[in-house]
Amino acid sequence: LQESARSDSDSDVRGTAIKQLAKGYQDHPDTLPLLQESARSDTDSDVRGKAIQQLAQGYQDHPDTLPLLQEYARSDKDSDVRVTAIKQLAEGYKDHQDTLPLLQESARSDKDSDVRVTAIEQLAEGYQDHPDTLPILQESARSDTDSDVRGKAIQQLAQAWHDQPWLSQFLCDRTLHDPFDPDKDRDYERDDENYNPRQIALQAILKYYPNHSQSRSLLQDRAKHDPDPKLRKFAQKNLE
Repeated sequence: LQESARSDSDSDVRGTAIKQLAKGYQDHPDTLPLLQESARSDTDSDVRGKAIQQLAQGYQDHPDTLPLLQEYARSDKDSDVRVTAIKQLAEGYKDHQDTLPLLQESARSDKDSDVRVTAIEQLAEGYQDHPDTLPILQESARSDTDSDVRGKAIQQLAQAWHDQPWLSQFLCDRTLHDPFDPDKDRDYERDDENYNPRQIALQAILKYYPNHSQSRSLLQDRAKHDPDPKLRKFAQKNLE
């Protein structure tokens, strides 16, 4: 298993060997160093991610694990590894003083949209009551350059703060003014997953405020004027 984890030419084999070592030989003196080595230097991002996951779950209290997770959450060259490290930090080290600032930093400034989405999800789920969380999500919903991030932030805001009096107007504003342009996304027409933030905001209004005074006028406006044909169709369907 050790040989397979270190040197098999197939990354799936290396990943499986790592999981089996962590599962069956956690207390063997060679297992922890091997997992650390794989996390740091395996050429395949999936293998590095699996090693990080096993370290976080099996060696949470080892003094080297937290610094390694923090390092890879911030600076691994592969976004999937950063996503894995962020999730493990949020799950296993939620109350550590460095975890919240790292999540905030990733939500605001990681160069990859999937990492920013993950950080936003973890902030909303684990730190809803922290005074900095709401402003960060509002900022991401309004200003992130990526539509997936804006949509996820809108979704998390609606789920967690729909009982707040300001949210309905915030969603109305996003329904009308999010800058999503379907013509700039080649995959949008072929993708069944909706990620137009304007539609996400409108769906949230219909879900959480079914009797909202502006619902019908918003639907009429979007059915007639939205540049996204999918959203026009959605709005028209909800008017019928």
